[in-house]
Amino acid sequence: MRKEQESFNPVDFGMNWIDDGTEYGWYEFDSIAAHKAAKEARDVRAAYLRATCHEVRRSVMKKQRITRGGIGSGHPEVDFVVDVYRLTWNKFSCEE
Repeated sequence: MRKEQESFNPVDFGMNWIDDGTEYGWYEFDSIAAHKAAKEARDVRAAYLRATCHEVRRSVMKKQRITRGGIGSGHPEVDFVVDVYRLTWNKFSCEE
């Protein structure tokens, strides 16, 4: 049986580029709020999958290095070290 995966990266939930109207700007990242939002999004998705007859496994990949910005983005490159929340699931029959 084939398993599916999905990850919920806190950087995708909490990083913003602040443009102050000059050639300079900065990144804003609230790590605590971003981790909470990523974990909540994973848990909501897990609940939905369970309700639609999927066997779900939640996990965390600790201390992952995530890079954003850099060449071609118009913003400086920055690295974040975050815990990435994951789901792995497969479909099974609700009648079993």
